[in-house]
Amino acid sequence: EPVDPVEKAMARAVAGRGPQANLSFFAFTATPKAKTLELFGRWNPDAEKYEASHLYSMRQAIEEGFILDVLANYATYKTYWRIQKAVETDPEYDEVKARRAIARFVDLHPHNLAQKAEIVVEHFRRKTRYGIGGRAKAMVVTRSRLHAVKYKQAIDAYIADKGYTDCATLVAFSGKVIDDTGGGEVIWTEAGMNGFPEGELRDKFAYTVADDPKAGTPEAAQETEYGVLVVAEKYQTGYDQPLLTTMFVDKKLEGVKAVQTLSRLNRTTRGKS
Repeated sequence: EPVDPVEKAMARAVAGRGPQANLSFFAFTATPKAKTLELFGRWNPDAEKYEASHLYSMRQAIEEGFILDVLANYATYKTYWRIQKAVETDPEYDEVKARRAIARFVDLHPHNLAQKAEIVVEHFRRKTRYGIGGRAKAMVVTRSRLHAVKYKQAIDAYIADKGYTDCATLVAFSGKVIDDTGGGEVIWTEAGMNGFPEGELRDKFAYTVADDPKAGTPEAAQETEYGVLVVAEKYQTGYDQPLLTTMFVDKKLEGVKAVQTLSRLNRTTRGKS
């Protein structure tokens, strides 16, 4: 597990100088780990463990309207295809075709990226993109950088095959990825796949036609509105984008990482429910 630089610095300070009468250390974190609690928390003899000095829970934050309850609309992939009411409330979604398409997906091999791309794109086009006044966006969380590359390729191929012009994707991963699944070796980078430098990704993904003051002009017509961001670790935590309303998770999430990942969706903004 990577060493938290803040924890490392604080531990060094405490170990090197010992307790100081005129010096206090405070840690503010949304996802406290055992080491953090041991270093900054208080010992509870009854529970026989270290606890936070103060807690502002996610439940309280949800009740007070500061964040949204992500799990209120959570469904597993096996459950998702059984939900018929989800399509009954969407006038643009044919119920019979929807059940048939999703059932077909369930019967296919679970690691078939082409079929997963279909679910991502069609759900985005028929559901996600209408949220927040037509500004809502989605994130695909993959299990590795190579999976992120493959997902991006599969989604783009599906969009091209269908001739869709209302769903564009970006991918986020660090460093270089070597793809040797095709017999040879191909090196991929985030910038190379997206077509612009890494530093521009946040602004590019945040752009929406609905918010463009130049909407309808030739300049605005040159801009691309990206609706789906495929990630592998990078942007999976610490990324603040209130327009995210949908997340497709194709990896196992545990402990702190589960909370951090799903919390990409809990940012509030006007029109987001």
